[in-house]
Amino acid sequence: MNNNVEEIKSRLNIVDIVGEYVRLNKAGSHWKGLCPFHHEKSPSFMVNEEKQIFHCFGCAKGGDVFSFVQEIESMEFREVLKILAEKAGVQLEEYKGGQPKDNKKRLLEALELATKFYETQLWKGVGKGKIMQYLHERGINDDSIREFRLGYAPGGWDNILKFLSERGYSLNEIEKTGLLVKKENGAGMYDRFRDRIMFPIMDIMGNVIGYSARVAPGGDESQAKYVNTPETIVYHKGKALYGLSLSKSDIKKKNYVLLVEGNLDVIASHQAGLKNTVAVSGTALTGDQITMIKRYTENIAMLFDMDNAGQQAAQKSTDLCLQKGMNVKIVTLKEGKDAADVAQKNPELLLDAVRKSVLAMEYFFNEALNKYDKRSADGKMHIAKDVLAHVVNIESPIEKAHWIKKIAHEVDVEEKVINDVLKTVSSSVGQQSQSFSPKQSDILAEQTSSFQKRSDIVRDSLVGLIMSNQNIWKEIFEKDSQSDWVKQDALVQFVLKNGAKANFLFDNFLATIEDERAIERLRKIYFGAKYFFTREGVTEYSDEQLRELVGEHITQYVKGLQKERLHDIIRGIESAEQKGDKETLAKLMSEFTRLSQEMQ
Repeated sequence: MNNNVEEIKSRLNIVDIVGEYVRLNKAGSHWKGLCPFHHEKSPSFMVNEEKQIFHCFGCAKGGDVFSFVQEIESMEFREVLKILAEKAGVQLEEYKGGQPKDNKKRLLEALELATKFYETQLWKGVGKGKIMQYLHERGINDDSIREFRLGYAPGGWDNILKFLSERGYSLNEIEKTGLLVKKENGAGMYDRFRDRIMFPIMDIMGNVIGYSARVAPGGDESQAKYVNTPETIVYHKGKALYGLSLSKSDIKKKNYVLLVEGNLDVIASHQAGLKNTVAVSGTALTGDQITMIKRYTENIAMLFDMDNAGQQAAQKSTDLCLQKGMNVKIVTLKEGKDAADVAQKNPELLLDAVRKSVLAMEYFFNEALNKYDKRSADGKMHIAKDVLAHVVNIESPIEKAHWIKKIAHEVDVEEKVINDVLKTVSSSVGQQSQSFSPKQSDILAEQTSSFQKRSDIVRDSLVGLIMSNQNIWKEIFEKDSQSDWVKQDALVQFVLKNGAKANFLFDNFLATIEDERAIERLRKIYFGAKYFFTREGVTEYSDEQLRELVGEHITQYVKGLQKERLHDIIRGIESAEQKGDKETLAKLMSEFTRLSQEMQ
């Protein structure tokens, strides 16, 4: 895949790609237009055709053609790679376990054919009467049926099996789509979906990857009401959100997502004008789904069913979102059990309910106050515990402190007491909280703090300069890999070690990285160091200038590390003196003397 990135870039012109989204005008040696990433009246967005890069002087976003599409479409690097490869006519060299990933393409093609089969059965086949009537009775119009590609799987044991077999797909391939089930005796297969309304589940690019299938009205109610595609090569239920491919633009535009429970809730909400609505797909909300949502917005409004199970799901989902730093609101319905039910009666009632959504913590706080008597000791304890069970998941210490103060005031106890209860709650849910926090790579760990030390700033510039030149990157790897300044930092080590595997070419280097946030960060560091932007154009450093800058940055970085270590030693000396620890004091004094001499 390494060479694919370079080949795609060589075949595409960034001016053409950006021009699909932005009206560009020639201005000297580059092109100008209104920035698509922030609102502006005068153009500060520039595309340089010679360097094949873009830069905005207003919001400071910039990069290459991959960066642009990734930013404007809110997609992951590998998704953009596929899109641009198709535009450029480049066959991607993707392999997994030694096998070509062409299998995945075949499965997607089979699922697309299956979806067309189900659509035909609904519009022209056996489903056009009873099934279409049911959908209309549920308030779903023909435009929505087409947009969401609803279909019907007729009764019978081998409809889709025969349909796909006749079109050249092997039994093994059809089985891998999740469309078939093995017979109990192991001899043969039969259709998984029979006499069911089909709701195709699509990936972010609109490819069908699976289905949620509802039993047809008057069908076999002894079977499960909904049957979903099992885990397959292309479908992972914890990473899919129903309706996201159709909602992503509106989510970005409105800067919030409305999360509902069911497929019909999504469709009904879209019809009511809430086109920023998605649903979890046959599972509880997962961390991966939140990560997908965060590509478009950090604001989420939850509208779950008003029954007990729905409200419990809302609480669990809220806690997970709070842990991930999301801003959460809760939507409640005064009439009807879910979004589809309310929208069918009166779409304006649904819109009004969403407008009146409240912050999740306010909602839980009010629920606890209504449930318990805040004047009794028992009531005070239950209110505190119920609300703190959510407070413990809040990322911001300031927001946490706000709720602790509010609880203390409302139940008339000291804040210290509430803090003590919080510690108890924290320990009881600690294990659960940890399960929602996947380990981040060493690269990302460097970025988690909102405060950057000066040495980190210098380090980032140094890494960017190193990555911007193949020869210098290789020289630093060969000369300095074992130096102390390299060994002391995970990011520097990562760039040098993995750069060698990618022949010290930046695009090849990015193609070896799985973590999307690491890719984004490295890309930002790289473009920030490689190019110097002015209103007149773009300047690149010469090899001689780069070597000089790298040398200066290494000197600065080493001195910065030494100063920081010196400050740590001084603090250690003060602590050892207070404790009367003579042995530690002697060691620190010796190190202080040695380091001071080195810095002279």
